[in-house]
Amino acid sequence: MYRTQKVSFISSKTTVDALFALNRLSAEVWNTCLNEGRAHHLAQGKWIDKSTLQKALKKRFPMHSQCVQSVCHRYLCARQGAWEARKAGFTNIRYPYKQKRHFNTRWAKDGFTVHPDGRIELARGIWNGKRQAPLVVRISELPAGSLKEIELVYDRGLKLAISYDDEKKGTDPTGSHVCAIDPAGKSTQLRP
Repeated sequence: MYRTQKVSFISSKTTVDALFALNRLSAEVWNTCLNEGRAHHLAQGKWIDKSTLQKALKKRFPMHSQCVQSVCHRYLCARQGAWEARKAGFTNIRYPYKQKRHFNTRWAKDGFTVHPDGRIELARGIWNGKRQAPLVVRISELPAGSLKEIELVYDRGLKLAISYDDEKKGTDPTGSHVCAIDPAGKSTQLRP
């Protein structure tokens, strides 16, 4: 079963500054996705697809390519979700439009290296023909299981949200009741 654990880490001030800079760069990628998507729609009359958007983003940012692709995929998922909601009749839902100043940076399994002593190297990719040195952080205890993804999040300080497979089989729900809760607090429904 896939799980996510949010952990604090230890690193140098230089590394922390570089990590904050990566979240600002991820926001620039998001903003570029918005601009590219809008320009493509105005010029072509249709939404930009994944491969065209990824080509437009290639080699434009000094960060690992998987980090850039992750932001691209989250933009496309947000746009698709808004389209599906509008199609279902929720006309107040807007397509992604808001410019961001910070956005979580995410590394997939090939973008980081984990050492048994709790040291994690976060790749920064190639920039101007040179491979950038990875950012090194230390955590006190690694989650048990195979690590799948690491996301740099801000929760009263920078933290790592580590997604991992604990290799336990999940159980199917046995009950027959469904519960729906409105986050705005307008109504709650229970249905047998």
